[in-house]
Amino acid sequence: MSRITSTILIVIVLGGVMGALYGVFIDQLQDHGYGALALVRGGIRGVAVASVAVALELWVSTGIVGRWLRRLSFAPSLAMRIVVTTVILFTALSGSHLVLIRDPDVYANWLKHGLPRDFLIVMGVAMLIQVLLTARRLIGGRTLRNFVLGRYKRPTHEQRIFVLADMVGSTGMAEQLGDESALALIARFFLDIDPSIHRHGGEIHAYVGDEVVISWPRDSAERNGRVLACVAEILDIAQTRGAHYQERYGVAPNLRIGISGGHVAVGECGWEKPQVIYIGDTINRAKRLQEACKVYGTAVLIDDQTAGLMTVPKPLALSEIGEETLRGHSHTTRLLTLRPSAQVESAA
Repeated sequence: MSRITSTILIVIVLGGVMGALYGVFIDQLQDHGYGALALVRGGIRGVAVASVAVALELWVSTGIVGRWLRRLSFAPSLAMRIVVTTVILFTALSGSHLVLIRDPDVYANWLKHGLPRDFLIVMGVAMLIQVLLTARRLIGGRTLRNFVLGRYKRPTHEQRIFVLADMVGSTGMAEQLGDESALALIARFFLDIDPSIHRHGGEIHAYVGDEVVISWPRDSAERNGRVLACVAEILDIAQTRGAHYQERYGVAPNLRIGISGGHVAVGECGWEKPQVIYIGDTINRAKRLQEACKVYGTAVLIDDQTAGLMTVPKPLALSEIGEETLRGHSHTTRLLTLRPSAQVESAA
């Protein structure tokens, strides 16, 4: 089950639970005496509202409105997201009342007395949802959950796959464009690739200057293949939007990407601004592979052991490009690069 699917199911279940509790609360408050019927009706209405709200939220967030909201600064973006979520939830709630309340007198009574109350509640829920989503976005969903649970209070270990994607020639770019324009290009490109990273289950660990560090928990070979699909999509964005970047900024970004997986130590560091820190040869190897891209004249390098953990998604393919003793290592590493399968077949 994908992360998006599981999130949708959780939201719908929570909607049903909240609807059931709200139904019982209103029943007791107004002394209707519906009893268990209020619980059932509230649960059904909660599921209906949550389902419609999720569908509308996905439609908005993945469309032009979502792209516009991502480009706003923090405060306006949060305010507009609260407004949009309020509209979505209230539309879903009003629609559910229109469909589920068959008695015209009961519906008219809700419009007169229940609508203002429900609108204020919906606005409060929208604010809570967006504050939580904003915290999740700023910290990272998995990281936020682990902070709350205290998972990383003591150092532990994990098996993870890391992608280090670095923009080529950022120093020259800054000299050519100026620091502010170069940073604007870097920020815009990272914003453009963010949906692809999220869609393929990646977690952005850090932005380090002109480099982004992305990681995935090690999983089955098929699910590990999401890493390659994500990298291919990032490269495709850089290529297909190259003309746009060239026209707007005067430079089109090129990338060098190192991919490596294995054991890492992970723990929480700091008090005022705590962060999750990964330490281990896995990250160092990914960095060395990224550096070796320049030597081999390719955009992507992955070591053979990490490649063995993955099922390569079609139409991609991995081809061996050579062996290298990576800096800091005493043994040679077989290197592979990522290409469309058609290129590999023609080269063979």
